[in-house]
Amino acid sequence: MKLRLVCLITFITLGLTACTDSPEWTLLYYPDAATKPSAEQSGDFISGYYASIEQCHAKGKGLLRLSDDSHPDYLCGHLCVAEGKSLICQNLVSPKQ
Repeated sequence: MKLRLVCLITFITLGLTACTDSPEWTLLYYPDAATKPSAEQSGDFISGYYASIEQCHAKGKGLLRLSDDSHPDYLCGHLCVAEGKSLICQNLVSPKQ
């Protein structure tokens, strides 16, 4: 019985830890690249949060393919934090060509 309880507690602890991992990448999608704001002013253009750069690029490329917008573009921001109305990212990565 004690082994079962230990296993249950371990499973719950590991499960909660996995659910609280914060995503490292933020997708910024711009419907019109001609009027694209600076990254600091892009808080309204956040289109998702991803664990890897590959996931961010895959979603960004999918949005470009499905877009009816005139000149869409996207960026992937690494470790972005919102400070008031500003968005601060440690690194910005453009789409892979």
